[in-house]
Amino acid sequence: MASDEGTVRVDSWIWSVRLTKTRSAAATACRGGHVRVNGERAKAAQAVRPGDEVRLQHAGRERVVVVSRLVRKRVGAAIAA
Repeated sequence: MASDEGTVRVDSWIWSVRLTKTRSAAATACRGGHVRVNGERAKAAQAVRPGDEVRLQHAGRERVVVVSRLVRKRVGAAIAA
């Protein structure tokens, strides 16, 4: 799905916007059921699009983020915020 202009993998996006330290940690969170996209449990390869709501249970708290733009490569903290 990464070749499609309008989507990116959820595990890659979570890592790119610095919600997890590594992409493997993002994939593990998906496998463990700690990631939801628009209220549904997400697998690591699930595609996200602008406007999707991503919920991540991590480090004892829930982070709720709305995808405003697709990021394929890891970005700096200022841009991720």
